[in-house]
This record gives sequence, structure tokens and C-alpha cells, in this order.
Amino acid sequence: MRVLCVVFAVLLLFSLATPGYGQSKGTCGGYCSHMCAKRDEWTFSQSCGKMYCCIPPPKKGK
Repeated sequence: MRVLCVVFAVLLLFSLATPGYGQSKGTCGGYCSHMCAKRDEWTFSQSCGKMYCCIPPPKKGK
């Protein structure tokens, strides 16, 4: 029983550490490009096809 709990805990931690967990892959929240700007965060999106989905950093202040 103890071994089963350890195996389940390891699988749970591995699934949570997987990149992209919990993110929708349908739409891009920024813009699609072949190369993102240095400060942009990038990810993959189905709407961008083979390009990157570039998400600019949030604007600070007013």
C-alpha cells in the first residue's frame, strides 16, 4: 500500500511539472511570429500554426 502511494505521488508531481499544464492551446493571447522579442514570453498555439505565440510583458503603471 505504501509503494502504491509513493508511485501515485511521483506521477502526480511529474504531471504538474510538465510544461504547458493547464494552458489552453487553442488561441494565442499575444501575437504570432517566427521570432519573438527578447522580453516576450513565448509558447505554442494551434492558432499560430508552426509559428510561436509571443506574449508581451504586462505594462507597469498607468
